[in-house]
Amino acid sequence: MIFRKQKKKNRETDRSKLLTEFPSNSRYAEAYRTLRTNLFFSDMDKEIKSVLVTSSLEKEGKTTTAINLAHTVAQTDRQVLLVDCDLRRPYLTSLVTGQAGSETGVTELVTEVFGVHLTKGTLDTYSIADLMLLIRLQKRSAQLDLKNDTTRASLIFDKGTLRDIEWTNRPQSRHLIHALIQEKLLTEKQAHLALSHQKKSTHHLSNILHTMGLVSKKDLVRVLSVHTIEAIRAVCTMETGEYEFSPLPRDQQVSAIQPDMDLETLFQEFHTAGTELKYCRTAIDQAILPTDVDNLFVLPSGKTPPNPAEVMGSGRMAFLLENLKSRFDFIILDTPPVMPATDALLIAPRTDGVVLVVKAGNTDRKIIHDVIEQFNTVNQPVLGILLNQVDMKKEGYYRYYQKYYTSYYGSK
Repeated sequence: MIFRKQKKKNRETDRSKLLTEFPSNSRYAEAYRTLRTNLFFSDMDKEIKSVLVTSSLEKEGKTTTAINLAHTVAQTDRQVLLVDCDLRRPYLTSLVTGQAGSETGVTELVTEVFGVHLTKGTLDTYSIADLMLLIRLQKRSAQLDLKNDTTRASLIFDKGTLRDIEWTNRPQSRHLIHALIQEKLLTEKQAHLALSHQKKSTHHLSNILHTMGLVSKKDLVRVLSVHTIEAIRAVCTMETGEYEFSPLPRDQQVSAIQPDMDLETLFQEFHTAGTELKYCRTAIDQAILPTDVDNLFVLPSGKTPPNPAEVMGSGRMAFLLENLKSRFDFIILDTPPVMPATDALLIAPRTDGVVLVVKAGNTDRKIIHDVIEQFNTVNQPVLGILLNQVDMKKEGYYRYYQKYYTSYYGSK
């Protein structure tokens, strides 16, 4: 009971440090506006749109700094998202909203939503884009069969990568044999001979045609490229239907004659309703919380996982962050301190820079130097260091700052 009372008291103390408790013309608010300006101009070669806020040790004020920085950025009419990436001791969400947070947060999105193991279902809930994304994030090897009233197709995935696609109910007139005959690359007699050989073996028809010397590899690749594009177009038009996963056949033969094409990129180019993320986008939307500040939103941390570092360093977390970047103007990540945990170092390369919060008179310079070197090691240099909780009177800065401030804003 005493611990709960102390925790509540600490939260109330920290909430009193938020910009929502200060007038906009206060020195406190002006300090954060200065931080915002310095941050935006910290790198003239690129626009800063996402930053990670952390500290070397605990209780240096990184979370209140992250919240106040987000507040000032939101005042510039940017849509700002605060992401609570402290999966060990989450605090940001309760500090901003006064609540413990929603049931779904970063942990649930990364481990449960993006980790759901599907077997079969309908495209009403999971779009084709969702299915392909989940396979890629889970690095799954499987065959995905799709069907509706007009189209049937099979997609082959190897460790999350799309390797092959077959339009199984392709119109007879558009089959490989007919395309080759139509282009006068194959005669009717040769086609009959090749099909007879195929019935007696498990090899792909393209391999048989090439091995028998009936069609050159160059011509086969060209025609198969057209077939692949046609198959992708057919699949991308599937807004409704059913899907089913099955293990890859053990005796599956891989064609030696394959177009050098990035199938997933082609899927993105043929952007239709069927390629929109449906399940994943809905889950992310439901996890994001509004705040009392205009343009400012929060994504909670969620439940504490047994492996926070693995969650932060995963490909699923990388996808989540990239998706959020495409939907918000500015993103601020609040992470655990660097010395007790490596979480910040794992996610830092996914952002545009790091703001290191240091409590004045609290942290040894060697520790700060070591933390900066660790960020340099992961190729994400610190954009700047914020010296926090400075005793202005003690350090002799008060009179100078007071004179500067009142001369510009007035004695009030």
